[in-house]
Amino acid sequence: MLMSQAAQRKPGPGGARGPWESARIVETPLANRLTLASMFVFLAKIGNLPHLGHFEIGKIMIGLSVLALLFEGGGWKEGLLSHPVMRAYIGLFFMGLMTIPISIWPGGSARFLFGNYLKDMVLVVLLIVTTRTPKDVRRMLWTIIINTLILDAVLLHYGDNKITIVHLGKNEIAMTSVIAFGMLLGLPVSGFGIIFKWLSGIMLVFATFMSVSRGSYLGIAAVLMLYMYLRFGRRAGLAMVGGVLVALALVVGAYEFGPAKVHHAVDTLVHIQKDYNLTARTGRIAIWKRGLKIIQAHPLGVGMRNFPIAEGHIVEDVIGERWMDAHNALLEVTAELGILGGIVFLTLLKRGIQTANHLRKNTSHRDMSRIGLSLVLALCAYFVTALFLSEAYAVILYIQMGAIIAADRVYRYMTMREGHVVSRPGA
Repeated sequence: MLMSQAAQRKPGPGGARGPWESARIVETPLANRLTLASMFVFLAKIGNLPHLGHFEIGKIMIGLSVLALLFEGGGWKEGLLSHPVMRAYIGLFFMGLMTIPISIWPGGSARFLFGNYLKDMVLVVLLIVTTRTPKDVRRMLWTIIINTLILDAVLLHYGDNKITIVHLGKNEIAMTSVIAFGMLLGLPVSGFGIIFKWLSGIMLVFATFMSVSRGSYLGIAAVLMLYMYLRFGRRAGLAMVGGVLVALALVVGAYEFGPAKVHHAVDTLVHIQKDYNLTARTGRIAIWKRGLKIIQAHPLGVGMRNFPIAEGHIVEDVIGERWMDAHNALLEVTAELGILGGIVFLTLLKRGIQTANHLRKNTSHRDMSRIGLSLVLALCAYFVTALFLSEAYAVILYIQMGAIIAADRVYRYMTMREGHVVSRPGA
């Protein structure tokens, strides 16, 4: 329970009583730890662990988290469904539900929506309701970062070979690394944490460049420039110049000292006319044009995870042409959930960045302000990298949204409590 008689509201004019007249955070450490542990499974999409591949590890962990939550004090549900970010998130689920009857492959859409997507939603809700304090929020962000470092180790170990221990490709791991890098930049640390933060940042950037994901290269540059801009405040010009110089230094370093594959990737960014994405039928520009045709032909959507099928129908006259993903999150969700679904998706991103930025701007709690900065940078990282990847339903995005909602709820509770509640001993 959130409410308790262990605290008492300051009497206002006329002795009026309000909804925060008595409040105490009841922490749920076991449920929170189990939920964070389950996030490892969901974020990495672990599938081929020796002797455990046939077990539904994620479902088992989620079930244990729910039992622990009930045992330790129930859910902190006040205001959850009314939160603007949560409403947009639920709206996206309902858009997926509404498009099932008109989808190109209804069975595939339903299987994805009620399987992968719904499981991710349960995880996100658990993350929100088991996060009760600023320390819990920091722990969640550090869990994401450490999880990503493990994924980076997998990526560096397998290199260009097919990654088999996790169901994520190198581009998806690179995107997650850029998001984690944004989170890392904003988090406050002290003591040994400073060294760990620097080493983790170096690892995340190194793995991103070794992934040869050019969209993630742009994501790293964008995150660095935004970080410099936000940290330097009014000295925006200096911040932008500094961010550009740091980004250029990283690119030049990768170009000069990186292996041949990194050299080639950077070369196509510098000399973009050489990039197959501009001219080839399987390049992103051609795919995006076909995606716009799908939207024009199916303004109500073709159903979740059905973009490749719809795209394949457009190029079915080409012998041997494989069906392609959208390679753009906004295009993917708009084609699959319709124009209205694309608007809901943009609304989710907008509300997420507004909420995180509000946290960043608060002056009463420095830790929560730094957490807000981390969340702003992480969402910027997603937005830039997802322009080139089919990651509209990536669990890392919705985990970010869960972190934003959780941090905002914790901050609002702290503010209301400080303004209206006097704690008794033990509160």
